[in-house]
Amino acid sequence: MAEDKPIPDDIRAQAKALGLDKLTDADLRQFMKAAQVAQSRRSVLDTRSLVAADEPAHVYRLA
Repeated sequence: MAEDKPIPDDIRAQAKALGLDKLTDADLRQFMKAAQVAQSRRSVLDTRSLVAADEPAHVYRLA
């Protein structure tokens, strides 16, 4: 069962780098699953033709 497997150290390090160092093991398992889903979604995107300027800019200004 997936809940019996230990949490890999790299997942703990990744969560800590994001400021999530107080998560329980159950939370870390959810984090790990979410990271895997995000990676699988990114892997199907064709980004070869994209450049930095294609990234949408979020600009907020007072009117």
